[in-house]
Amino acid sequence: MKIGMVRSLALVVMLHVAFVTRSFSQVQKSYDELKSFSKWSIVAGPVLYDKAKLTPQYGDLTFENKPMLGFNIGVLYDFHPEKKWSFQTGLIVAKEPISSISFKISHNDLYENYPGDLINEYKSYALYSFSFPISLRFNLQTGKKTFASFTVGLKAMYFPHGESEYTYAISDEQLSDYREIFGLKLESPENSIQGGFVIGTGCSYALDKVLLKANIIYVMNFQNTISGEYQFANLFTSPDTRGYYDLSGNYLGLQFSASLKKGWGKR
Repeated sequence: MKIGMVRSLALVVMLHVAFVTRSFSQVQKSYDELKSFSKWSIVAGPVLYDKAKLTPQYGDLTFENKPMLGFNIGVLYDFHPEKKWSFQTGLIVAKEPISSISFKISHNDLYENYPGDLINEYKSYALYSFSFPISLRFNLQTGKKTFASFTVGLKAMYFPHGESEYTYAISDEQLSDYREIFGLKLESPENSIQGGFVIGTGCSYALDKVLLKANIIYVMNFQNTISGEYQFANLFTSPDTRGYYDLSGNYLGLQFSASLKKGWGKR
């Protein structure tokens, strides 16, 4: 998703919140249905990362670059869950992706005795990241026990520096020949603390003993989480190809969370 689209989405959400807010009293509203629930909630859900950007330097070969699935889990703290306006913070843990690629090399670029075209797929993930979001949350009651919410904010992410290298080689014992024909050399930023923008919307339903929530969020990082270069080389007919690989780490996520009723489990 382009930065311009994210900014437009953020503007739409903020304008919508402003419109809804003007339709109600300027006094901070409190929802009695939410007063009995904990400020803490457990959150988890799947995410879909944007695919990496490839920028060729020279050559005509390329590879298929795929979006990557992930999973987030953590805890969130809502300072005033019963209020229309509140701030949220917490800790979110995720396993950051590195690459999800597939490429095809023609038989003409391989040994004569190679059985057909070469097709290869490769997927890898990095270490876990730890994100600390701080968001402004707007809550609007839509039914007796249902609520709609909008969030916008920032996050700080701890993602330690690291490197990753993948190579693919072919060999022929009869010719005593060994060739590395593809390489992908990547690394994360040297600065372990990175920032990002968070925007989302969702709904919640208040049961007798638990408040259930579902949110759709989009996270846009201020810098790439993974960068590096790729190369095709040592092929029999095709010239070498080289280019840059940049993974933003931006993702669209679906978050499910639950807040227990205060004193739940006590006799």
